[in-house]
Amino acid sequence: MLILPNLDDAVTHEQIYLRLLEVEAKVDAIDASTKQLVEAFEALQGALKVLNWIASLAKPIAIITAVGTFFALIWNNVTTHK
Repeated sequence: MLILPNLDDAVTHEQIYLRLLEVEAKVDAIDASTKQLVEAFEALQGALKVLNWIASLAKPIAIITAVGTFFALIWNNVTTHK
């Protein structure tokens, strides 16, 4: 037995087109949000690289400062205890 659709419930091409436009608008909004999220992650990666560079410089700077302080204290002791 063949069941025919009720013509009263039929969807018109205009309704399909309008629904397609709504879906496209939603997809475009999701695409824009996704692009912003990707840009944020890329910026975060850049910031982490800079922090890693700073961290890699911090240890040598601390050592140089400690050695400089050591020699300054020795110099201070030598010059003040004559």
